[in-house]
Amino acid sequence: MIRQAVLEYDHSDDALDRLDDLVDGRRVHVLHGSNGYDVVRAIFPAIANYPATRFSGECTDSEVERLELFDADVLIAIGGGKLVDTAKLVAYHRSVPLIVIPTLASNCAAFTPLSVVYREDGSYDRYDIFRVVIERVIVDSRVMRRSPYEYFRAGVIDTVAKFYEARYLSGDSSIDAGVNTGLALAEQCGRLVELDLSEHAFKSYSDDVRFAIDHVLAIGGAVGGFGDAGTRVAVGHAVHNALSRFESTHRFLHGDKVGFGLIVQERLRHSADAPYLEAWLKRFGAPTTLETLGIGPDDIPILVDSVMVETELQQLPAPLNEDFLKIIFENLQLSIYN
Repeated sequence: MIRQAVLEYDHSDDALDRLDDLVDGRRVHVLHGSNGYDVVRAIFPAIANYPATRFSGECTDSEVERLELFDADVLIAIGGGKLVDTAKLVAYHRSVPLIVIPTLASNCAAFTPLSVVYREDGSYDRYDIFRVVIERVIVDSRVMRRSPYEYFRAGVIDTVAKFYEARYLSGDSSIDAGVNTGLALAEQCGRLVELDLSEHAFKSYSDDVRFAIDHVLAIGGAVGGFGDAGTRVAVGHAVHNALSRFESTHRFLHGDKVGFGLIVQERLRHSADAPYLEAWLKRFGAPTTLETLGIGPDDIPILVDSVMVETELQQLPAPLNEDFLKIIFENLQLSIYN
């Protein structure tokens, strides 16, 4: 099934200036974080005229329930991926459209018809797919320029993962038109490794960086929207979900943990790309050992068990070999390539 949630995507130097015209007199409620909201308010002071509620920081069932208590015709989400995922669920439950103003280019939450839900302790619970109308994703370059580089870096890794996971799930082509389109978009995502996305390039907002931001926020989300289970998540995200059960990993960004999961996935596949991918991830600042993630040798059996029960693995073309997975984790305890 093909699912796309976004009606319009606007990445420009003055995207926020068109917000009032989009709202067009409707009753508005804003959901926002802290730092990102301050940035948006400095650029577009009129945002402070709308009633607003602050997000707690985690997309949990209890947080969604708390935030549903508003009276408005349209919801505006200002923040990062967890806030946007929460806002999508709130908009769905309240049957109102959503406008998304990303303040970080760290993931594809702004473009996907699903939300990743966490438990109260910060560990991964599930993802829900549902029908939500996102009227516009407003990507204002004035906001993006002020966002922390490390979030963009993690977003690029998460987007590159679309290529490797989609290829693992469906190969290079499919007779299904949606999956084939998802694979084509995923291939574009994989090419981000060829660009200069250094911190210097980010600060100058180069053409490569602008191109990458569009892939992080939009194209990466469209991969799963077209390909559904045939292109959405594989071992990379399953390892991420398992890692989230360890408190030591909570300080790492989503893309960082997905990147480590990609190393595991490509070793499982005996991929010829594995050494190149691992070297790129290391240069790009991603954690490449379990030691870096704060996970010791005694934790490996728990980590293996946590990966093996992930429902995402049901979509793999062949079952995982649990013993081989354990060996890979043991090899990744201290050094990147053994």
